[in-house]
Amino acid sequence: MTISQAIQSAMSGLQAAQTQAAIVSQNIANAQTEGYVRKDVNLGNRIVNGVGMGVEVQGISRKVDEYLIRDMRIAAASVGRQDVLSASLTVFTDLVGQPQDERSLASALGKLDRALQELGNAPEDATLQKSAVAAAEALISSFQTIDRGVQKAREDADSQIDSIVRNVNSSLHRIDDLNRQIAGQASAGIDTSDLRDERDRLLDSLARDLPINVIQSGHNVVVMTKGGVTLLDNAVHELSFQTSAIIPANSAYVPPPAASPLSGLMVDGVDISFSSTYPGAIREGTLAGLFEIRDSIMPLVQKQADELAAHVAAAFQAADATVTGAPPADTGLFTDNGGPVDPLAYVPGLAGRLSVNGLVEANAALLRDGVHATAAGAAGDPTQIHAFQAIFSQTFSFDPGAGLQTAAKLAEFAASATADIQKVRSEADRAYVAQSLVLSGLSNTRLNRDGVNIDDEMQKMLSIERSYAASAQVISMANAMLDSLFEAMR
Repeated sequence: MTISQAIQSAMSGLQAAQTQAAIVSQNIANAQTEGYVRKDVNLGNRIVNGVGMGVEVQGISRKVDEYLIRDMRIAAASVGRQDVLSASLTVFTDLVGQPQDERSLASALGKLDRALQELGNAPEDATLQKSAVAAAEALISSFQTIDRGVQKAREDADSQIDSIVRNVNSSLHRIDDLNRQIAGQASAGIDTSDLRDERDRLLDSLARDLPINVIQSGHNVVVMTKGGVTLLDNAVHELSFQTSAIIPANSAYVPPPAASPLSGLMVDGVDISFSSTYPGAIREGTLAGLFEIRDSIMPLVQKQADELAAHVAAAFQAADATVTGAPPADTGLFTDNGGPVDPLAYVPGLAGRLSVNGLVEANAALLRDGVHATAAGAAGDPTQIHAFQAIFSQTFSFDPGAGLQTAAKLAEFAASATADIQKVRSEADRAYVAQSLVLSGLSNTRLNRDGVNIDDEMQKMLSIERSYAASAQVISMANAMLDSLFEAMR
């Protein structure tokens, strides 16, 4: 090897060391950056005209475990669904309480029962009459709290779906842009590792909202749902959703091809929402959880509240001796916006429309005499009050569609309804914790494998420093040899 070759080899070593130092510095700086993948410099023997001339940088690599990433994204979708279920149901159950709580529907029924018992012992007591009416109004308030809570939960879920769909579409367009940039830079020999990091971060975020399959196609990625619906190939296939600002109790999602008052989640004309009948519908992710809240869980809670409200109102109608069944004497203590209630034929949302009969609100003594009494009865006659009291010991037949027992007392059904939604929330909480642990374990494994270990990087930096110093020493010695040669030639 000539002195010139030695200098060129040493210069290539300096250049390689500079590149290595830059990459290691970048790794250390991004050690805490979410989604950053450790970069490594690929070095190779530099050959010029068949002669070794030092070292050359052959590229910057980022090595990832695609199988690990796939498993992590599957876990992220499960966490996303359980997270929104847990959060939404926690808000609702905090509103309605446990069966034994003062604010619960079962407690409100119990208070009305006790108020009627006390009034039965002193039917002439005006204070007890008013207390019983107040207990009836408190029961109405409990029904309305549930009705408003259900409506708000559904409307909030619908609004969140709209927001997430917009974010998903935006992410898909950005991934499409990155596909093009990565392909262009790769063909030009330009490092694409940072662009791939950004693309993976977007795909990780996307996976929490809906379950996806990511297929590598050259330098590009194809994104599909787990059900096989394409979201991104050569173009973006956007999600389509129409939000509903107000969702009344009788608004229900209807799968295609029927017209539906509530929107599904469309991709190229296919409804992939959780509630659809499409075989490839999404079953995990935040979007699935939100559709489940809007179309399944909360409508069932509404059905349970309406079913109980219908039987309460109808029972008080039937127990009232002054109710003839013909207007205007067809309403009992409780009315559906001023009208009678048929437990076998009522419009959804009855729990929110139920009210105390205005006749009783104006004259509390009608609890003793009957809602439609035309004249005051005997002050101490408890007959009508005892008839009302008997309602709470009766067993009623409830619609199986409510998802609870089909035969129960009013208080039992109310307690079961409250306990049922508490159970659903508790199951969502446990599933969220369990899935979060799985995701955390996979994330830590991915971080340890693909992330930055500062101690390792500092060791690399020391090695690079020694290599740089050695190359610099070679150049210095070669220069000294040249100086000696030139001196000898003078």
